[in-house]
Amino acid sequence: MLPRLPPLLLSLTSLTAAADDTRWRLDTVHTQIQFSIDHQGFNRSLGQFKLREGALVFDEKDWSSARVTASVDTASLYLGDAKWEETVRSWRYLNAERWPLAQFRSLSVQRGEGNSGVIHGELELHGQRRPLDIAFRFNKLANDPYTFKRTVGFSATATLRRSDFGMDKVLSAIGDEVQLRLEVTAVRDKDAEPGSPPAGDTSPTPAQDQEGNDGTEKR
Repeated sequence: MLPRLPPLLLSLTSLTAAADDTRWRLDTVHTQIQFSIDHQGFNRSLGQFKLREGALVFDEKDWSSARVTASVDTASLYLGDAKWEETVRSWRYLNAERWPLAQFRSLSVQRGEGNSGVIHGELELHGQRRPLDIAFRFNKLANDPYTFKRTVGFSATATLRRSDFGMDKVLSAIGDEVQLRLEVTAVRDKDAEPGSPPAGDTSPTPAQDQEGNDGTEKR
């Protein structure tokens, strides 16, 4: 006969298992980040970025405990034209060489009606950290029939102004408001742990702040 485990040990084991069940690692293949921005009033140009990494704590029965962090490679920008991408990656806009990552972390999660909610958080982009709210819908939590892994999925949207992050060139031709669409998949991973963006001085140097402020778009 196997020895009985003490009640306290059983409780701790159950709590650990429950905590592991709420930890997820963002799937960098099936998570997609798209954006749109006005182009001279003619249309809205579409683009996308690639997720570098991210982690999530999510309990479908208790959204108040949810937390998420995510990092995006700014150089992964895709617009469908190499020259256009080079321009947007340059110091005129993203300055991807100096600031290679955009990072988001949640501060709180507010559940709405049904499967909808809002993530209140902070986005660090182009050396500036600003509040950002992300409206999301919880789609599904189930076993993936191909990988046999526990998987969760969300759809989300957000809106930001690029000028709030110091990218204020050519606002008369290229819109200020950027609309984001996020399709997110995460896989259960007991080792996943949402962290915090690194602290430090994120303000641009005077020389870089003054570069290219003649209001022209060089392409």
